[in-house]
Amino acid sequence: MPDTTATWRTVEDDVVRGRQRLIFVRERDHYVLTTLCVYADGVVVWQWKSTDFDGIRAAFDDGTLTLAPPEGAKIIVAGTATGPVSLESWLTPELVICDLADEVDRLNDRPDSSGRCRNALIAYAAEPTQSNLEIVRERYHAVPEHRRIYMLGDMDHNDVPVRILLAEPGETIPARRPEHTLTVTPETRERALEYFRQSERGIAESRERNALDGPETAIATPVHMGGRVYPNGWPEPPGLEVLQVDYPAPVVHDGQEYPTVMHAYWALSTDDAAWRDRIAGVERGLDARVLAEEAPRRDDWSAFRLGVMAALLRDKFNRHPAMAQQLRETGDARLLYSDWGSRYWSSDGANWLGRLMELVRSELAAR
Repeated sequence: MPDTTATWRTVEDDVVRGRQRLIFVRERDHYVLTTLCVYADGVVVWQWKSTDFDGIRAAFDDGTLTLAPPEGAKIIVAGTATGPVSLESWLTPELVICDLADEVDRLNDRPDSSGRCRNALIAYAAEPTQSNLEIVRERYHAVPEHRRIYMLGDMDHNDVPVRILLAEPGETIPARRPEHTLTVTPETRERALEYFRQSERGIAESRERNALDGPETAIATPVHMGGRVYPNGWPEPPGLEVLQVDYPAPVVHDGQEYPTVMHAYWALSTDDAAWRDRIAGVERGLDARVLAEEAPRRDDWSAFRLGVMAALLRDKFNRHPAMAQQLRETGDARLLYSDWGSRYWSSDGANWLGRLMELVRSELAAR
């Protein structure tokens, strides 16, 4: 988007992508022009403040953030200028918040409000029912008003085909240019429907050309795993629970056997032999993790822990064919692993456990 630029921050050694835009922040008797950043995980940051969407809405409501300071207010643009300036903004706080929500969708490779509206339009063109039209109406009005003209990516037609479909027969559609104003008729509605049918055909052809190497994203529904504790023993049959790193499944690393991947991972996190044996000898994987918190950590652990986990997962699924089959049966679904102890491994952060299991699954399939 032309009014935002890319940014990023690190969370437990992982990079979280973001976008930033300008905003005014009230400080005592003046306003400072600063950057407002939104990140893929929904965190919103300005200056030293870190919050979420509820927090930014409250900041607009109480005047901490503003798009245009009051008439005659002192404005500071760091390193550039200071003084009273009269400003007007054609945006509103709610439009900015909607923009930020769209940014979060795009940063997570999800359809934003415009994309969701386009999808609804394609569905309506294929099956022009009243219920589908109401979905189009709802999603069109969810697109920030100042973005609607761009939502189709067509600078010749703008959003006119959408407005034709949402209008009543005989209604006049105001165009961006007066000479393009038109009255809705059955013929104009049919042309608008055909516009979206052709658009879908073009998109399908583009997908076919671009997907010679297979789909860019998983087709199957994401699979959630991990994060479950069974104090009275694992369920029988265990199903997807066998994929958890603390599920009883012996693994071997450098000639030494460990009861689970979790035992091995935390034992290998220390270079103290006595601590390593103690961690490897506890009953459950979760106990190994708790005990390892007291052990001295290897200085270079963060540099190669990812490789250690990858090696342990490969060994687990090579050594236990039934568990490997359970992993393969997840198909091409995105694997989302919940780990209450680390956002580095968990799907609410970098999801490295899920990503490594997808890699091992692919290697098993290739074999």
